[in-house]
Amino acid sequence: MPSPYRFSVVRRMIESHGWVLNRITGSHHIFTKPNRKNIVIPVHGGKVKPVYVRQAEKIIEEAGD
Repeated sequence: MPSPYRFSVVRRMIESHGWVLNRITGSHHIFTKPNRKNIVIPVHGGKVKPVYVRQAEKIIEEAGD
């Protein structure tokens, strides 16, 4: 199983494409960008599972910005 990613690295990657951390609800960090799909990243112990990193990359790619 792939090792988890550090949230600080994932956050920088998402924010570098224009998304903004809008709110945190429990362990879920919600990034928003006008007229784009939200990116929701569950964070536990400062780590993010690879499946959520792939989902974020897919949303960013689909946005094409």
